[in-house]
Amino acid sequence: MQITILSADAQQYYQLLQPQFPQCQWFWAEQAEQLSPAALQSQVLLAAPADAAVILKDMPQLAWLHSTFAGVDALLDSSLPRHYQLTNSRGVFGPLMSEYVFSHLLALTQQHQAYRAQQAKALWQALPHQSLQGKTFCCIGSGNISQHLATTAAHFSMKPIALSHSGQGKPAFNQVYAFQQGLPACRQADVVVAVLPNTPASYKMLNQQFFDHLADEVIFFNVGRGATVDHQALLAFLQQKPKAWTILDVCQPEPLPEDHPLWQQSNCIITPHIAAPSRVSDISRLFAEKLQAYLEGQELQDKVDFTKGY
Repeated sequence: MQITILSADAQQYYQLLQPQFPQCQWFWAEQAEQLSPAALQSQVLLAAPADAAVILKDMPQLAWLHSTFAGVDALLDSSLPRHYQLTNSRGVFGPLMSEYVFSHLLALTQQHQAYRAQQAKALWQALPHQSLQGKTFCCIGSGNISQHLATTAAHFSMKPIALSHSGQGKPAFNQVYAFQQGLPACRQADVVVAVLPNTPASYKMLNQQFFDHLADEVIFFNVGRGATVDHQALLAFLQQKPKAWTILDVCQPEPLPEDHPLWQQSNCIITPHIAAPSRVSDISRLFAEKLQAYLEGQELQDKVDFTKGY
């Protein structure tokens, strides 16, 4: 079995994986042009989607590609070959995403900025108390990451609900609604977290109609993909609802242009797509589990449906 690793962290992946599977022939490179002709004959590829897309047409023997990311939109273009099974990295980003979302959520709820400003003035003054307890936490999307976020929300005695394409119930949520039918439920949500993949169906899915259904003081996160949000509609919402907050870890395009008005919007916090990085240790462990099963002839888990994009 030949396995190729294409990643800026390729050497680290190789050092972690090769000793576990010495029976395999390994190739690795940090850039596509460094791959040998033999490496392009591999049956298995471990790579980020954008890196893999560059070499797919040159890998006729490829049977399985594992994405180091959860999102695989770079591989969904209809011009790219689909002669292989595609799996993505699920189950490793939920804890990281929870840390990101709840660090911001707690800082806003506990009024860290206000108390910091008071400290600068040597001002000892208690502000009205706020809490997450009893508030409604709504995920847009009900996949693995959303389910982990919902579980974390429940630990803070919040009420987790979700909107999804199917509306199929899942144990982590008190209620799951189909997207269009569930929009009215968003009015009751104190926190809304978008965790949508970038697919043709989700493009600018979170538009003016969506923001019209959000509460005036909602805290809205986008930690999925930037293309799922209509940024003009979001900007208008933030300008009209000064008590609302938005935390954006993803934008369209990335990076967000320096002259984009969202940078200057006082109730918008922007971070550079850092909420849940693909850590080599996490992805190596996940890939090793899948590779062991694959070598034993078992069915691959977490396969991506090219028609759905997830």
